[in-house]
Formats: sequence, structure tokens, C-alpha cells
Amino acid sequence: MDKPLFEIDVDISDYNLMALNDTVRMLLIQVVVQVLFVLRNPQVELLSSIFIENTLFIILGIMVYWLIFNHVITFKNKNNTDIFYQKIYTK
Repeated sequence: MDKPLFEIDVDISDYNLMALNDTVRMLLIQVVVQVLFVLRNPQVELLSSIFIENTLFIILGIMVYWLIFNHVITFKNKNNTDIFYQKIYTK
């Protein structure tokens, strides 16, 4: 894999790193969709209160998933004990 432009070292567990990456990914998706939506519909405000509220609800949902739900119920494949995405954090 190519080296990123910026690399931020954080002192957290691999599990929390996955949760952080998932949260940042969803935040970025929300912002890009909002910008594209505003470009397509100029009458819509860029950072409206509805957009901010919706984004906060989505981020809260992701955090509840990673911090609560995923500790209670975990899905895994019977045939394969490796979880594919965890390998990228344990090099």
C-alpha cells in the first residue's frame, strides 16, 4: 500500500482505531454528499441545521454500534476465524 500524505499516531487500541476510522469515514461521506447536494440544488443551505443534526445522529449511531452493540453481539464466519479488516491494523 502506498504511504499516505499525513500519518497521525494515536495511542488507542486496534478496536478503537477501527471505530475511529469508521466514524471519520461516515463524517466524510456526509460532508461530500452535502456539498454535492448543495451544488446540485443552490436553494439548499450548505451547513443547515438539518444537515448538522442528521450528521450528529449518524455519528452517534456509529459510536453506539462500536462501543455497545459490537461488544454484545459479534457476527463471524463459521469457516474462517480471521476477520478480514483487522489485518490492516495489526501489521
